[in-house]
Amino acid sequence: MLASATRSLRDGGSMLRGVGGPSWGGCAVERRGRYTVAAVSGVLFVVVLLAGLYLAPDLVYPEEQVGGVSGSFYVNYESRLLAQAVLFGVASVLFLFFLGGLRAFLARAEGQEPRLAPVVLAAGAVFAGLGLLQAATLTALVALRGNELGVRAQGSGWAARALFYLEGAIGDMALFPFAAFLAAAAMVLVRTRVLPGWLGWIGAALGLLVGLLAAGSIIGLDIEPADQAILVLALVWVAALAICLDWLLPSASRPTGEALD
Repeated sequence: MLASATRSLRDGGSMLRGVGGPSWGGCAVERRGRYTVAAVSGVLFVVVLLAGLYLAPDLVYPEEQVGGVSGSFYVNYESRLLAQAVLFGVASVLFLFFLGGLRAFLARAEGQEPRLAPVVLAAGAVFAGLGLLQAATLTALVALRGNELGVRAQGSGWAARALFYLEGAIGDMALFPFAAFLAAAAMVLVRTRVLPGWLGWIGAALGLLVGLLAAGSIIGLDIEPADQAILVLALVWVAALAICLDWLLPSASRPTGEALD
């Protein structure tokens, strides 16, 4: 009797799997709601990062200061700069949650041997790590300038300038893994067609632009304000990808493309 019940349950499970829809990268078509946490995290990441980028003005070059001076840029904007660092940290954490869901989504789309999903994961993790490092550098710079005015760090202007250059260099270098993240994710979308095709092609173009922006920043090209426009467009694309991840999954009634060769 127990064996008969077990066979019935197994047969019932097979029937349920059978109505799950066509194959999608070796798996059944995704159910809406599976990636809700990742989608929400992705959208919040974009919102928080944009808020952090525009919360405080651009950093100024740290001039030599004399102890006892009552104010400076880093003292006057201390609360906003520290809030910016906090938002950068929060954005990095949200991006990691988004990254986990996106990696799973892309790996299932590619099939049994995903090649680009690991690249998306690695590039995104490096990008998030550099974001945290940039936030830590900014925090250290603000603290050092505050201590300098309080006559607790006399003659530390050279250290402040080093942190100033380091903070900018970290931000520039973070664009390289971000470009790799955009390009790898876009390639999966283009080749598997699991999401609207225009999303993949736009992502590929933005990945190229962000890569060029990173190289230009390193060699000192002045392309403002185009650099800000490119970065904002790339973040908007990430938000669109996050939204599509949960709310625009491919319909079970139509083919969704083939996995990568």
